[in-house]
Amino acid sequence: MKKRLFLAAPLLLAMAFLAGCPGDAADDYDLHIAVFEGGFGRAFWDERVAAFERLHDVKVNLEISPQIGQILAPRIAVGNVPDFMAITVGPQDHAFLNAMVNNRELMDLTPFFNTQAPDRPAGTRVRDAIIPGMLDTTMFAPYGDGRIFIAPFNAGPMGPVYNVDLFNRMGWTPPATWDQWFAMDALLNNPDNYVTIGGSRERRSIFTYQGIHPGYLESILWPAIASAGGVEAIRRIETYQAGSWDNPAVRAVLTNFARMGASYLMPGTVGLNHTQSQADMLLGRALFIPNGVWFVEEMAGAPREPGFEFAIAPVPTISPGQPRFVLSSAEQFTIPAAARNPEMALEFLRFLYTDESIRAFASEADGSVALLGARDIARNQLSPSVYNMLRAYDEGHFMLMSFAPIPPGLPISMGVEVFNNRITPLMTGEVSVDEYIQSMEALNAQIRAHIAAN
Repeated sequence: MKKRLFLAAPLLLAMAFLAGCPGDAADDYDLHIAVFEGGFGRAFWDERVAAFERLHDVKVNLEISPQIGQILAPRIAVGNVPDFMAITVGPQDHAFLNAMVNNRELMDLTPFFNTQAPDRPAGTRVRDAIIPGMLDTTMFAPYGDGRIFIAPFNAGPMGPVYNVDLFNRMGWTPPATWDQWFAMDALLNNPDNYVTIGGSRERRSIFTYQGIHPGYLESILWPAIASAGGVEAIRRIETYQAGSWDNPAVRAVLTNFARMGASYLMPGTVGLNHTQSQADMLLGRALFIPNGVWFVEEMAGAPREPGFEFAIAPVPTISPGQPRFVLSSAEQFTIPAAARNPEMALEFLRFLYTDESIRAFASEADGSVALLGARDIARNQLSPSVYNMLRAYDEGHFMLMSFAPIPPGLPISMGVEVFNNRITPLMTGEVSVDEYIQSMEALNAQIRAHIAAN
């Protein structure tokens, strides 16, 4: 029996009545699209929907909201699904979508990805036009059998954001190894390298992060593990394998996190929210902060050090010469298996992969679609800051990280466990590296037992 939400009978009836409202107007539109309105805003979606309506002479019902999860969850609980969703699997307020993945309620998109890609040479499949490696991950092929149930939307580098203007002026190079990273602290002791804020001279710190939102640290942790232990180390962690945390490569990375927290973190970091820590970094109090391309727009009006120019560095490696990686943010498209108009939904997905849509996303949202060559196709539409940040892919290998689905019945969010519940205590010294590793191995064992039982 599939389980998603448990509702008392009267409440279920009330929700069924309310959820039926969009369906009552079924003849009024041809396609129902639901979109999470995040950092990229809604202008892109308004423009693309209008263009699609003109192209196909159809009417689209676009629902877009920062609270789309709360809006859709009660409807989906009673079987009223959109035709197309631009909602990312993973965030806790999108639990309904995680449940749809676990319950295998999404359309198999594998045949679509084997069709001809729009605006590409004949014989180029859609899968061939996607950034290499994306479709092989559990983020898009969640069941480990090669079938694709989730489609990539955008791709943007994440990692240590820094002020490239400052580094150029100082003659500094972003550190390639962790030893070089920590060695930068000696440079910051020189008063000539202090920053002037509000008329006062302040010593810079190497690093800060979004203290009470430590999930941003994923853009440092996962690439560091991939460099130290290979991509296979990440795949083992994603699938909860025994010993995936208790190995020398992961231990070395966690040791560097503990060292960074003990001696090289901007004072007060752990108590700050994302905007506070980001504002301090922009002013020059810290050299690096984990973030992504949305940082540019999110803090567009914030004061900053004169000449500030965004850039993202690949994460340092433990040993010289190890490969460097850049974690990517990647939002997602899905089509429910029970969609009322799946053919039109697939046509809309194809429409979003055209060069025209690539340019529109850059123009309206300053973002890059997850297609090969998208950065250059939209060169004239992207802001200089975002285009510069996208160059991080030229210096490090593209990578993704996504935990395999956990069957219903075990209320665990791995993002919360890895970061919110453990990473700050590790960096403040409340939890040792050994304690961190042991707790993750115990959690993995619990998950494996639950998977085996289901």
